[in-house]
Amino acid sequence: MVRGCTGSVTSASTVLLEPRMVSKASCAAGPPEQLACMAAQDGTATGLAAGLGAGDGLGVRVGDGLKEAVARPVGDGLLRTAALPPGAQPATANIATTAASLIPTGNWNARARADVTPGIACTPFTISAPVSGLNERRVYRMKAALAVAAVVLVSGCADAPPPFTADVNVSASQTDSVGGRAQLVVNVTNTGPAIPHIGLTFVSADKWYERHTLTDPGGCTVATDYSALDCGDVAAGATAIFSITGTASQAGKFHYELELRELVRPFHYVNDHPNGADIQVWDETISAA
Repeated sequence: MVRGCTGSVTSASTVLLEPRMVSKASCAAGPPEQLACMAAQDGTATGLAAGLGAGDGLGVRVGDGLKEAVARPVGDGLLRTAALPPGAQPATANIATTAASLIPTGNWNARARADVTPGIACTPFTISAPVSGLNERRVYRMKAALAVAAVVLVSGCADAPPPFTADVNVSASQTDSVGGRAQLVVNVTNTGPAIPHIGLTFVSADKWYERHTLTDPGGCTVATDYSALDCGDVAAGATAIFSITGTASQAGKFHYELELRELVRPFHYVNDHPNGADIQVWDETISAA
């Protein structure tokens, strides 16, 4: 609070000035308008100076507590205000009120101000890792798998050889005695492409070459690993007759099932169908000697 005096050059009378109080408040950062107001206050200096009489008397200046200034009165005794420092702004943002209008609160700095915009609270949050990269990889793998499957299917269809076809007739001995002569004759007329290593394949538990001792294989060899008689190649359009002779070695009743197929990979059957290849079936009874 400052109490000052004033006077004139022609009069010795003095008049007391009304007490004044200067206050300034700073607030938390808010909207752009409030920031502009705060910027206007920053660096503002104002105050009152009093001088009485002439000479080198010092005047005291009260400001906002941020800066100090010295008022030097001139000889006419008039009230002078100290010059503002360079860059200072006019004291338009200060609030001046009379002492009678101020009511102490004792803790006003801690109270909420209606003209102060509350700070905006920030809530921490977590951004989950992107999954688009993982989804794109899955789609790519699926597309790659489909592409490979399509290539395999197309190549398989393009490279698939024509099926083996032939007219097949089988004749065999049905009653024999142990030590007696028995015969198996297979007549093949090839009506399709060449058949490499055509095999007389037994798909039954009884195999003719196991129940007889071969005396004339008819140009074939036993291929035990394939349960077959390997009779060599049959050219396209050719007719082959495989006459196999043997001696009955075991007494009993036997059941034979015979199919024809190539004995090299991919082991395609002759006269193959969705439900299986053509099969030749017969029974044989071998009596004891």
